[in-house]
Amino acid sequence: MFLAKTEGSAIRRIGHDRWLRNIAVALGNTSASPRIIEALTPQLRHHSEMSEKHVQWALDQQTQ
Repeated sequence: MFLAKTEGSAIRRIGHDRWLRNIAVALGNTSASPRIIEALTPQLRHHSEMSEKHVQWALDQQTQ
């Protein structure tokens, strides 16, 4: 799905793992929101350890 949605976009060059990491960092730096927590939680089961660590960090920031 990532490849289909990012066809022709510069986002595709960084790949799904780095894209998810960047989104997690951005969401971790925003005001707490139940919708953000809801969106991030399923990403904890991501196949990339790097992405999982950043998603966990973002969730920690959201629940402080």
